[in-house]
Amino acid sequence: MIATVTMNPCIDKTLTIRGFSYGGLNRVQTKRSDFSGKGINVSIVLNQLGISVRTFGINYTKNGQDFSKGLEALGIHYEAYMAEGEVRENIKVMNEEDRVTTELNQKGDPLDEKTIRAFTDQLMEQLSDPEIDMVVITGSVPLGVPASFYRDLTAACRRIGKKVILDAEGELFLEGIQACPDVIKPNLYEFETAFGLENPGREEILRKAGEIIDGGVGIICLSMGAEGAMIVGREGAWICPPDRIDVRSTQGAGDSMVAGMCVAMEKGLPLSEILRYGVIAADGSLIREGTQLCTRENFERFRKEVRVFRAD
Repeated sequence: MIATVTMNPCIDKTLTIRGFSYGGLNRVQTKRSDFSGKGINVSIVLNQLGISVRTFGINYTKNGQDFSKGLEALGIHYEAYMAEGEVRENIKVMNEEDRVTTELNQKGDPLDEKTIRAFTDQLMEQLSDPEIDMVVITGSVPLGVPASFYRDLTAACRRIGKKVILDAEGELFLEGIQACPDVIKPNLYEFETAFGLENPGREEILRKAGEIIDGGVGIICLSMGAEGAMIVGREGAWICPPDRIDVRSTQGAGDSMVAGMCVAMEKGLPLSEILRYGVIAADGSLIREGTQLCTRENFERFRKEVRVFRAD
């Protein structure tokens, strides 16, 4: 069974406009709200694909009950620790003319040390369930949570025999990889920023990925936007060129990709198929509005279309 951890849940409010006037009047064409958070998104996709998943994380007292009810309607039981505060709201403004989305993301209400300790104790008790074999640790953290949190959580999960997929950025990512997660999934910008690379070509990406794997990380899956996606492991490297699809929204595509990878890993499929399943799920999300994620129908739609090739 797969478990996901969401430290910074949110409500994504997506506004669609036609054209964008900086400092001027912009009329909203459509609006929608989605209960979200990166780990929660992974759980939603897994549930939609028929995969058993448990969903852990932080929730807040002020609007947390409504948040949990919204997730229940999506088939997700959120086994969260209740903290003082309010679930944050993120505003996404999508310009219909050029399909560019501008994001305004809140940081999340702060957690104090006592709350972090209590949450961690509860989480590790939950993750000790012997049916859980894989843990997805992903997303940002609220104020007050140290940059070492994902490193410590990854190490704790590995000590009790769980596989760990880490999808984070910045200091959370750099600290997290020190605990040698089984899989990391940065996007190209996060990869470049973390390791001081500037417009790296495939050869330089493979070289740096090899160094990271030599350091103890198992697999690196790199999403590269218009350049497609790449996966690197000890048995080699594969690349998936971008597909020509009508992109409706990029929100949640990376989380759908992680979910697809989890499905392949649960099936014990090879590295090339882990990449292919991830891209299939990401494509299934890209054709939907707002933070709408890959469904079983869309996964089957793209299953035959996605191809991967050796990259090394």
